[in-house]
Amino acid sequence: MVQAPLLALGLSACASAPVASRPAAEFPSQAALAAIEAKPAALPALPQEIDVGAGWAPEGALPEVAGDEAWQPEGAWGAAFSETVSGAERPPRVTRALSCTARELGRFMLEHKAPPPQALRRFMNAACGSASEVGGYAYVGGEVPPTATDEEVLARWGSGFRERVAEGVKAGAQVVGFSFERRDGRAVASAVFAVEEAQLEPFSPVPDARGEVTIAGRLSRPAGQVTAYVNRGRAGVAPCNVDLSVQRPSFRVICRPDPADRSAWIQLMYTAPKRVLATPFAQVLARRAGETPVYQEEAYAASRPVASAEQFTRAVLEQLNSARAGVGLRPVALAARESATAARLAPHYFAAALGEGGRPEVDVIALGLLAGWEVEGTIRSGSFVSSFSPRGLDAGHWLTAALEMPIGRVTLFAPDIEQVALGPLLTRGPDGLGAVVTGYRFHHGSDHAADVNLLLSRVIDARRRMGLTAPQRLADVGQAMGEELRLVHVGESDTSSALEAVMERAVQQYGSSMRGFAIETTSLDALELPPELLRQRALHLDIGVTHHRPKGAAWAQYVILVVFADYSANEA
Repeated sequence: MVQAPLLALGLSACASAPVASRPAAEFPSQAALAAIEAKPAALPALPQEIDVGAGWAPEGALPEVAGDEAWQPEGAWGAAFSETVSGAERPPRVTRALSCTARELGRFMLEHKAPPPQALRRFMNAACGSASEVGGYAYVGGEVPPTATDEEVLARWGSGFRERVAEGVKAGAQVVGFSFERRDGRAVASAVFAVEEAQLEPFSPVPDARGEVTIAGRLSRPAGQVTAYVNRGRAGVAPCNVDLSVQRPSFRVICRPDPADRSAWIQLMYTAPKRVLATPFAQVLARRAGETPVYQEEAYAASRPVASAEQFTRAVLEQLNSARAGVGLRPVALAARESATAARLAPHYFAAALGEGGRPEVDVIALGLLAGWEVEGTIRSGSFVSSFSPRGLDAGHWLTAALEMPIGRVTLFAPDIEQVALGPLLTRGPDGLGAVVTGYRFHHGSDHAADVNLLLSRVIDARRRMGLTAPQRLADVGQAMGEELRLVHVGESDTSSALEAVMERAVQQYGSSMRGFAIETTSLDALELPPELLRQRALHLDIGVTHHRPKGAAWAQYVILVVFADYSANEA
């Protein structure tokens, strides 16, 4: 995001030298991607995931408020676990929510004698009230004599389990959970480990009387923007409202699940400053009051076994467009040249993502594909999702897994996605399918009236939540705003000159002091309004939006101008 400083004009305007726009987002070059392609890529050994079958429901009562309520140890196993984590150099917090996750993990392993697949682990964690993604788990288990006490089982398995727990904590876990379960002659002790990307305020995953789920907190790192999406219905996804009155890295998002949905996934994401790669930092399972969510895969496509990357790409594109047509969406086209690049990079991406310490390379590949260097058209924005499942070579199953979470739907099922780049990966032993996928949106024409209305609605909503009246638009400023932004769009003016011209026109029109600011960004969600603007008792403003593509930029970027009457200056 490139943001101009807040400007203030009295009864006369001051001129400044034009400032050339810089790319608002940084992308890896094609040469950087080619350097990754040239290196060897080796996937780590992966276990075969089992089929869940009829589904899974959590056992026992679920928390009405998601949060960090502390867990209290019980019995010999609980005391041993507590002693192990408290002895770490940086002891993590042990929460009831993650201990519920560990309990569900243990229940599954007692029943199936194998860990649950990744998607079910994610469901268990969110259903238990934890918004942090589980990064790892440790367990020991097996058959035990019915007459053996818990203490005797601990004496037999405790040493190895303590070592595994200590390794998980040492790897950087900030929050952990534990459970010891036994039934039908079997027992399992399980621990789960998570890293917190943000500190969330306690909240209810059950929508309030307005049908809203509000999630607020503070990120542990700088953020250019915060976004959130909620699944709606079988295939829909909707953006959540980001409260403009909250200054980053703090955030407040308000999501509205479909009242007909028994449960719905919400994903919160942030982007680092000057980046466009959104990183999920919290995942919430909203649910109806008094109802227990049930995990059940929703099939979006029929089974389609494939034997090659080419077959996979054809099958996914065909089934995706069939599924989109089924909910009234237009088909998407394959970005063929970008897909060829994605296919060459897919082995490197998953080798880094599924291995250890590969995060930098993962981000470079994702950002490089988002850039869309070989995509035709003026890119407005893009979404990236990756999915790998070691459960056979079935393209229909892969598509179902990719569309489970909001980010997958935003990438593949959003109405305004026009092209997709697919980079598939097929593995043997175990048989598995993965793909890196990018969906692209494009600018068509220069009409941004809908974007202006969207931003104005956010200002109205933010002030409503602050107990203030709706803002009024500055009359007769819109024509000047439109003309100046048209010049920016065609490259005949720059952003700072446009802002000063609009402010000078507003000063002449109203005979009052004006303030204004300009933002160049790749996302409308990057708009962050100064508190002194939002909190004015009476607010008169105008907002204008256009787009242009600076030299060297992969995408076009928005230019947002905001001008408002500065009544405090008049009072002074």
